Amino acid sequence: MEGQADETNEIESQVELPEEPQLPEEPQLPEKSRSHESIVPQSAYVIKPSLPEKFKQLPIKEIIMQVLLKTLVGKTYDSVEAKKWTTSIANNVSEDIKELHMKRYKHVVQVTIGEMKGAGVKSGLRCLWDSETDGYTSEIYMNDSIFAVVVVFAIYLY
Repeated sequence: MEGQADETNEIESQVELPEEPQLPEEPQLPEKSRSHESIVPQSAYVIKPSLPEKFKQLPIKEIIMQVLLKTLVGKTYDSVEAKKWTTSIANNVSEDIKELHMKRYKHVVQVTIGEMKGAGVKSGLRCLWDSETDGYTSEIYMNDSIFAVVVVFAIYLY
């Protein structure tokens, strides 16, 4: 047994291990001369969208109006069909907005359809958001028997 232990020690001593790579040393500066200018900048996390990436209302308004016209032109109000139209409009608007590839924006589509009977409608919405990055837009469609309001909210993800 003692002979085996000696052989193992001899084999281990013959194998050379590769040296660990060493990182270059940071130059040592006296404490007083260290400032923000001497520190190497790190990659930064973007908090706000750049101007070209900000939410733009006009393309969204065009999408909403195209979907509303395609879905509701020539239709008369029917409560059963209104449920289907509401879902269809919301899904189509959402899919078309996704094709705009708005980086780091999530969107919410709200659709309201009602019958034109001469009564007024008031609606209020409240959201908590960053007014510099988030936004919304809306469009209204009306014919002799239907009114429809579509609102799209765009929320920037930090």
